[in-house]
Formats: sequence, C-alpha cells, structure tokens
Amino acid sequence: MRILGINALFHDPAAALVIDGRTVAAAEEERFSRRKHGKRPVPFSAWELPEQAAAWCLRRANLRPEDLDAVTYSYDPELARPAGDMGLDDPWDHLRQTYAREAPGFLKAALPGLDPAIVRFVPHHMAHAASSAFAAPDAEDSSVLVLDGRGERASHLAARRVRDTLEPLYAQDLPHSLGLVYEELTAHLGFLRSSDEFKVMALASHGTPRMLAELRRHVYPTGDGGFHATAVPWHELCPSRGADEPWTQAHADVAASAQAVLEETLLDLGAALRQDAPPRPHARRRVALNCVANSRIAREGPFSQVWVQPAAGDAGTALGDALLLAAGHGDDPEPMTGADLGRDWSEAELGAWLKTAAVAFERPPDIADRSRGRWRRTASSRGSRAAPSTARGPSATARCSPTPATRATSNGSTTSRAASSSGPSPPWCSPTARPRSSTGRCRARTCSSCTTWPRSGASASRPSSTSTGRPASRPWTRRANPSSPACSASSRSSPACRSSSTPA
Repeated sequence: MRILGINALFHDPAAALVIDGRTVAAAEEERFSRRKHGKRPVPFSAWELPEQAAAWCLRRANLRPEDLDAVTYSYDPELARPAGDMGLDDPWDHLRQTYAREAPGFLKAALPGLDPAIVRFVPHHMAHAASSAFAAPDAEDSSVLVLDGRGERASHLAARRVRDTLEPLYAQDLPHSLGLVYEELTAHLGFLRSSDEFKVMALASHGTPRMLAELRRHVYPTGDGGFHATAVPWHELCPSRGADEPWTQAHADVAASAQAVLEETLLDLGAALRQDAPPRPHARRRVALNCVANSRIAREGPFSQVWVQPAAGDAGTALGDALLLAAGHGDDPEPMTGADLGRDWSEAELGAWLKTAAVAFERPPDIADRSRGRWRRTASSRGSRAAPSTARGPSATARCSPTPATRATSNGSTTSRAASSSGPSPPWCSPTARPRSSTGRCRARTCSSCTTWPRSGASASRPSSTSTGRPASRPWTRRANPSSPACSASSRSSPACRSSSTPA
C-alpha cells in the first residue's frame, strides 16, 4: 500500500510516506516554513496542515495524490471528550475537534486530486507507539511506553508489539498528565510552554531537588501502571519568573525537583510495563525528548535495551499512523534506516544557493575519515534534535556517523533495540465496566473495555489476532467516510482501494 501519514492537530506538523511497509520519506513542516515547531499548539491553528512536507514526500516517490491508497491522520476526534469533562482548562478545544473532523476536506484542498474518502483517523497515542514499535530495529517482540501532554482523552499508553500486531495494555486518563505538568512548570519559569521544556531540563542541572518531598504529594505513581499528576501549586514552591528576568536558585531547585519526580515516575511505569510485556522497551513520546530521563531509564530501568524514536514529538506520529495502517493491511513494516529521511541537495544546488547569497565558500578535495567516525553528507533529519544516522546520498549538511558501539544519540537519548512511544491514544476504559483507581485508570491489566472504541459511529471490539500474529481485520484506524467500500484482499495494492477499518 501507498500510505501518506499526516500529523497536524497540535504541533510539529509533519508528513511521512510509507510504501509496502517501507519508509520512503518523512519530513517536518518547519524544515520548509522555517517556523519552529511549524505552529503554536493552540486550537485556532489546528486546521494548519503540513502542506509543503506532504507535497515533498509525494515528489520524492514520484507520486500524485490520486496515486495514494490511504492517508492517515494521527488523531481520532470520535474518541475525544469535551475538555471540561476531562478536567482541562481549554475552552476552545471544541474548535480543535471540529478541525479534526474536517481534516479530510482540508487535505483535499491542500493536495489537489486527493480523494477524501481514503483518509483514516488513527488514535493519537497508537500512532506514537507505532512510530517506535514498527520503526525500531529488531523489535518484533517489545514493549512500548508512551508519555505525552495529551491525546484524545489520555496522556499515557502502555502497549506491546508481537510480530506485526500492536496491542494496547492500559492508559492513564486525563487530566493526569506528566507532560502537562512539565509544560505548566515551563510557563511558570518564564519559558515558552510546549517548546522550551528542554530549558527546564537544563536548568535542573543547576539546582538541588530540595522540594522533591512536596512534589511527591502531587506527582506520584499509583502502583498499578498509572500515575497521579495534576494541580501542582507551582506558585507555592517558587515565585514565577518573567521571560526577561534572571533565574534564581529557587527556580533551579524547583526544576531539579520536577526532573527528579518525573524520573521516579517513569521508572515505576517502566517496572509495571516490564511485568506485562516483552523485555525490550521502545520509547515514543514527547516526554521522551527529556534525554536526561531517558538516560536514567536505560541505566536503572528494568529493560536491558531501550530505543527512543528520534522524532519523539508529535512529528513522529505521521510515520507511526502510516506504519500502523500498513501493518494492519498485511504489509511488513520495515525499521527506519536512519533519521535522514528528509529532503537533500546536490553539491551543485548547494553551491548555487551559496553564490546567490554571496557567501564565500570552498570545495575541499576530500573529507578525511576520522578515527571516531566518518564524515558524510546526509539528508535533513527528523525530530527536534537530529540523531546520527547512516547517510543515503548527498545532502545539505555534513554529519558524523558514530560507530555501532556508540549508544548515545545526538539528542541525548540512549539507543538500543527496544522502543518507547509518545503519542497514540488507546481505546478507553468504560467508566462502569471495570473497577478504577482514584486517578481514573482501569485497574484491569487486560480489560476488554480498554480495547473497544467507536468506528464509524458504532462501537466494535478490537479484532483478535490470527495465529500468524496479524490482525483479523484493520485495527486502530477509523474510516473518515463510512460510505467508502472495504478493501478486498486482492485490491489492497490498487490505488483505487479505499481501505476500511470496520471488522469484516
């Protein structure tokens, strides 16, 4: 199948193209617009699409919009609940949901020739999970941990991959969210929320966690794979800081305390996941951009190997939703060959740009191999921080490719053959079907209510797997157009195929 994956709703709009399970191209809109994160994560910008990134992905494969078998969108508005009902202070969130429902029409306008009936909605955190579970090397049996600010109605997902099937285990309902707690602290410390969280992580290195005991009253694991994280009174711990004001030791100490309680909670979540899933974790989540926490998980956690998706923010869900649909339709998802999946330029093109800009440059006869790495030209990388990768062809930058023994990526996360995730929203527990903890998470490890979600206006249980490990039908995607016909097995490779997620 030829599948174009799209992320657009919150931030980091991106596109990815998967053909027959292989990742052909992936790019973030900010690489074209030069606007950091592509846009601000406010409801009024939810309609904005990665138009330039999507068009480039199609050009990369010499495809037109009408050649696509499916377009995936990493958010399912049918799973969402009103923000007020989830305890969120977001009075304009209904606008975000409206834009999500209208995404097929927006995509048709952005990509002339596209049939909106082939658009599929994929739960946000399932897309996050798939971007690690199916993109990591040697990860056919592995665990996936997703930690995010928010999805449709949860902030966390624990899942496992068994061969080509991705199975959600449990999730933490909103308003409890480690990502939102960290965002609130970011704003309290005078930084730009949902953008500058890395500055809080860095500021923590200048402080001591003397407020850790107080923070543990508000952020703590519940012991059943979930956590409590909401309503932290930051103003009681330290005064707020203006954007142009200097930081004080109190600001550094509260950052260090927040970092410590985050790491403690992540280690507990990893231990709970280790009991229920295979021994190799994959990390895919916006919180996975916290490379300090990643390092501690790799060092002290229960898993022998940890792999973090280079594009651990929402940009990675564009690849995840496409891989998830590909696996559900029988394609064998291939691991990422590197993070250099974006556009590149020839040396002649680079020279022409430099001449146009009147920038002096020289062309050395050779770039010598180094004892600790090889210098290569690579394509633009995915993710907030570029990860080392194997180059394929000319590119705009020279990057050092570490030897296989190197474990740390350039974004500080530890590589290994496991996966973690940051993003897809799983099916949600019924509030009456199972006993729930005080944080609203279903206590059952394997809850049938957790694996039920609406498809085309009706509820249907997640299809079981066959003996080969493949889903009996198309899991975890919902038709944008209920009237579109289902794909037959013989027509899956046809551009005219309009895949259906409704169980056969």
